[in-house]
Order: sequence, then C-alpha cells, then structure tokens
Amino acid sequence: MTRLAHLLAGAVVLVSLPACGLFRGAAEARDVTIDLPVSRATAVLRVTSAFRDEGYVIRSTLTSGTKPETEPFRQGDAEAVFRAEITGSGSTSRVVLSGTYHTKQFGGIVKSGEHEVRNSDDPTERALWNRLQQLRLAIREQ
Repeated sequence: MTRLAHLLAGAVVLVSLPACGLFRGAAEARDVTIDLPVSRATAVLRVTSAFRDEGYVIRSTLTSGTKPETEPFRQGDAEAVFRAEITGSGSTSRVVLSGTYHTKQFGGIVKSGEHEVRNSDDPTERALWNRLQQLRLAIREQ
C-alpha cells in the first residue's frame, strides 16, 4: 500500500509540474534569419533599402553598414527599435533581424524596462513580430 501511495504521489507531482511552469515549451523566437544568395555588400544595400521602403529611419552609427538600427518608432503604446546584423562572404550572406521595445506608463512619465521583440501572444509583441516578418519579405524581394 505505501509503495502504491508513493507511486501515486510521484505521478501527481509529475503531472502538476508543467502547470507550475517548471517545464516550458519551446522558447519563443527572438530573431528572424534570412539566408541570401548574394554578397554581403549587396545584402547591406537590400537591408537599408527595405528599411527605408518600409518607412524606418536608419540611425547613423559607425557600424550602420553591417549592423543597421532604426531610430525609435511607435507601435501602439510602445516605442521600438529594429536591428539587422549582416554577415557573409563571397556569394552568400545572412541577415538576422531583431528588435527591442519599451512601453510608457503613467501618462508617458515612466518607461518600462527594455524587452526583446518575440514571437509571442502579447499584442504589442505580435504586432512588432509581424513588422519584422514584413521586413524579411521586403529584403528577400529586393
């Protein structure tokens, strides 16, 4: 009887662990990767063109060629920044798109901490993720 009770208790613990959040499903995607059959220089041109065509202003930095970043833009109550990291050699390149955002609280007086844009069910993150996907399409079509 005690062995059966231990087995039942163990089974109950195993069944309840996912509900507690100790075991999580697959991690939510945090970036969008695009492999292109073009040189890195051509990929840089595609990315900057796609950013501008989609209405983003690219921030001028020392690394804005291979690591362009947008000026902050509004998405609902959030202010976001998109980034691209472009690598490659020869006739192939890879572009990794990502983004971060923060929300304003208390009438715009306080900013939340910075959050990564993820493929999640949060409405703000979902809208920003869709914008990253649109950028991916624009880069591929250039």
